[in-house]
Amino acid sequence: MAIQFQKVLHERDESRAELSECHKIIKKLSEQNDLKTRTIFGRATEKMLDMLDEAVNPAEEFEDESQTEDNGTSQEDSSKVTNFEDYLRRKEREAQAEEAKNNNSGKVKGDKGSKKSRNMRLKKSIDGLPSCTEYDMDVELLNALYGEYNWRIANWHEHCVIEKVECPIYVRKIYTPVISYGLEHLLETVPYQNLLLDRSYLSSSFVADFFYRKYALSLPMNRQAADYQMQGLDVSKQDLIVWTNKIAPKVMWPVWNYLQKEQQTYGYENIDESPIQVNRDGRAPGSKSYMWVHVSGALLDRPPIILFCYEPTRGTDHLRIMLAEFKGYITCDAYISYQVVEQESDGSITTTGCMMHCRRYFAIALFINDLKSMTEEQIMDLPETKVLILIREIYREENQLKDMPADDRLKAREQFVAPKVNALFAYIHELLDSGEVFSDKLQKAISYAINQEECLRRFLTDGNIPIDNGSAERAIRSFSVGRSNWLFVDTIKGAEVTALMYSIVETAKANSVNVYLYLKYLFEEVPKHLNADGSLKDEDFLPDMMPWSDAYHRYEAGSLENRAQMYRSMFPVPEAPKAPRKKQASPPKDTWQNSA
Repeated sequence: MAIQFQKVLHERDESRAELSECHKIIKKLSEQNDLKTRTIFGRATEKMLDMLDEAVNPAEEFEDESQTEDNGTSQEDSSKVTNFEDYLRRKEREAQAEEAKNNNSGKVKGDKGSKKSRNMRLKKSIDGLPSCTEYDMDVELLNALYGEYNWRIANWHEHCVIEKVECPIYVRKIYTPVISYGLEHLLETVPYQNLLLDRSYLSSSFVADFFYRKYALSLPMNRQAADYQMQGLDVSKQDLIVWTNKIAPKVMWPVWNYLQKEQQTYGYENIDESPIQVNRDGRAPGSKSYMWVHVSGALLDRPPIILFCYEPTRGTDHLRIMLAEFKGYITCDAYISYQVVEQESDGSITTTGCMMHCRRYFAIALFINDLKSMTEEQIMDLPETKVLILIREIYREENQLKDMPADDRLKAREQFVAPKVNALFAYIHELLDSGEVFSDKLQKAISYAINQEECLRRFLTDGNIPIDNGSAERAIRSFSVGRSNWLFVDTIKGAEVTALMYSIVETAKANSVNVYLYLKYLFEEVPKHLNADGSLKDEDFLPDMMPWSDAYHRYEAGSLENRAQMYRSMFPVPEAPKAPRKKQASPPKDTWQNSA
């Protein structure tokens, strides 16, 4: 019995240990599930913080956006600050407004102009669209209401509705002459070659259409094929894929290479990476590949460039190749490969940290707490909340400086931003030295901030260094949306084409040009400079292929004008109708006519 009792005790201890481990796993999974089901970094989070710190922050204060969206300035004062003197004057106005608010016991009304400004922008865009004029008048109804011949049209009241013309797919038939020459009447056909893809039906406008849909609108090829079939064009998904893989490398690689050379001269880059699944890459099923994105510094006074690169792994070799000739600063997260590249560069590359990632760790630590059972005062007293509010204050200052020259931005940072950064890290060090027992998530957040402190402070030393890696995350967001639609890429070539096309499309977006017209422009112009084997005849034309070039802007303006003329011919202005008039009685006929 003693042996059996000891055995039972042993089994009990094992069961308790197993149960304890299960509780830890359940708690961890529960936290992960809670974090996935909440919009942690979106507006809901920041609105909650707005409510909590209303006592210490003005109601019109800058609203912090999510980690993958722009951090905008406050709606209350959206005017740009372009130099240090303007910034000082704004600070004076803010101080006066704050003093007036403290002296005023009434509530500060929120901004009411945002909806009005959206409506004004919509109205302005409608005024710039082609218009079709119609006159809506029911004569019989008006006669019934006001009496026949008892009413007149005093004026016309205008109403506008937005209409959409179905975009037709049509065939452009091209005839080339067959020449008969000489006494023998020999026949010879004048040669014709489709520069995009010889012996094909493809045109630059059609190719630009399905490229734009896939890489700008994230519409998978199977849905596009179904849409084309409904419009009467019996094209298959496989046709679109084959055409894409043949045309994109030939036309777009020269442009990508030129963009890459230009980006190397900028000296400031934001880098990030995101997973992508490639089915047939020679590895085991489910192996994870990566799409890297390199974004030129968001604060530079130069045209933005965004480059995507496919790699089968997340290893450092990609960075070694892409940054082989780069000298300057890279803004990134704390992934070890960036630190390795910095160490191997002998001082030519310096990594700078991402305040956005630092904020993310503290936000996660905040939301694993049972906030529903806590009062506002208790939530405000949490260290996670205090850190988030301190970071919020840093962003509030920093986002007012984005339109300044680098030198003025550096002065403003030294005077106004640096004290807030010092306050943030002073408080984080207090938490570290307090000896209190925090949650695992908060301990991880504190460790991240302390380990990255030197990198996170580097933006204070150079006016061109951004505070975070947000521009790279925003650039890769379009790819992430597309990936959620088409799920995977079948081959390595398909992944490389995907990287190539997202580079062109996102660079066009960043330069605020019409993406469809830019793709059409490249498909028209680049093949003119290619040999039969696809090699370049020369590279002198490549500067004109950039989305910021004068040549492209002339092309876009001309295309939009041609489109406007086409719509004007489709919608002739009709003559305004008039109210019906009573007919005059015919005069009596002459007597001689009667006798006749």
